[in-house]
Amino acid sequence: MKIRLFEDMESLSQQAAADIFTQMTRSGRVNFAPTGGSSPLRLYPLLVARLQAENAGQQVHYYLQDDIPFRGEEQQPGCIYQHIDRHLFTPAGIPPSRIHPLTLANVAQADAAIAADGGLDLLLLGVGQDGHIAANLPGTPFDTQTREIEIDRCNGALMAALVHEVGAEERVPDSYLSFGIQTIMQARQVMVLVSGENKAEVVRRMLMDAPTEALPASVLQRHENCTLYLDAAAATRLDAAWLAAHAVR
Repeated sequence: MKIRLFEDMESLSQQAAADIFTQMTRSGRVNFAPTGGSSPLRLYPLLVARLQAENAGQQVHYYLQDDIPFRGEEQQPGCIYQHIDRHLFTPAGIPPSRIHPLTLANVAQADAAIAADGGLDLLLLGVGQDGHIAANLPGTPFDTQTREIEIDRCNGALMAALVHEVGAEERVPDSYLSFGIQTIMQARQVMVLVSGENKAEVVRRMLMDAPTEALPASVLQRHENCTLYLDAAAATRLDAAWLAAHAVR
């Protein structure tokens, strides 16, 4: 894993947007899996501006890596799709023909469909404070593939997070959808955005400790082409000498 250190989230987002744009403007089809959450909220407007200014990216296809359907609308794209659509797809004018949602109807065939399309060229991730990546929570086996995950309604922290995502408890479905960890590891390139002091401990563990299924993000140490975009606040618990030896410009 390569580590790139930035002063703040603004400079991190500027560089990450530039690097994604470079990948998007390669010749030939580009298969890109964007992420939801707060980590890319500054990045996406920067990326949209570049795509529009240079009329670029018509060869890019977008793949949802996870989603939470709304109860009663389980066959439709859910709240994560709506989030990315609001911040990336609609502003950039991406036509539906180049967007590949993850739904209950296609989740069982998703990995095979991605392989048939040539595989993922670029996958963008954030990391949860508990170390989850996509919707793979602590304890997820490293060999999991894209799947439907039943919701444990007795898990108070999980239910609170889901209510926050879908807007009300009555809209929480019985299951959600996610790329598996094996699916993530098969992407040719992975970019990970982490910022804020509240992520400092999980960053330390994902980089300094041995990979463990108790911390899904730690598996990224094993990816041959993974870059961690890290701001100074999220790096505060890393040993300074170790960071100086491992960070790249």
